[in-house]
Amino acid sequence: MALDLCKELRVKPIQGGFLVETPFKYYDRDSVIVFGRELGPNAFRVSDNGDAAERLSFDGIDTGSERITRWLTEAKGHFSVEWDDEGQEFWTDCSASDLASAVFRVAEAATQLQAMTVTRESHRESTFKAEMLSILREVAREVNVEVHFDVPVVSHFVADALFLTPKPLAVVLAPTKDRLMEAELMWSTVQRNGDPTVVYVVVESVEKVGRKEHERAAFFTDKVLPFAGYSSELHQSLLASVRSH
Repeated sequence: MALDLCKELRVKPIQGGFLVETPFKYYDRDSVIVFGRELGPNAFRVSDNGDAAERLSFDGIDTGSERITRWLTEAKGHFSVEWDDEGQEFWTDCSASDLASAVFRVAEAATQLQAMTVTRESHRESTFKAEMLSILREVAREVNVEVHFDVPVVSHFVADALFLTPKPLAVVLAPTKDRLMEAELMWSTVQRNGDPTVVYVVVESVEKVGRKEHERAAFFTDKVLPFAGYSSELHQSLLASVRSH
């Protein structure tokens, strides 16, 4: 049985080289693109052009974290590729006869980097939310206040928890930059509508949402509370806030 595997690769000339659309997919189902350029006679450099790392940065994920750094070190040997810390890209040099193999190795490394990180971050987010929901339920019990979870506050903005105090207190859990922005938009809409709801945001870590975004949130929410390393202080702060509202 003859297999035509080449039809799974689409090669397109670009300035200074070529790009290859591979059958590998990122988690958002976009194809993994590998780039190549000629270094000299029978010599090529193949890379992912930093695409995998760029996608992680959009998700607020640091490729310099200890676990990912360790994985990258192992990946160099496993996929026979290099990792450029400065350019944040996978690359390898090869001859013309090894181009196909190099393209597949770079594409697989890029795919595995994101797959490994998405799994890890999803687990971390679920742990963060589970711990926070436990704290929020405990606060509601101690103050004897009704609390609803995953409830719309204004427009399409949903709070992770809403304490039904005289001035309702909405709590938004922000493991990512995008979720932090949602909390800010919720607060802005509440202010514009003259709604009495107070909006608090609990940030999983400054590193994940970005320092500038974290500092800005103090001006576009009623209060920003840190989670990492402050669970006991967080519990007391929420307890005092619910009692005062």
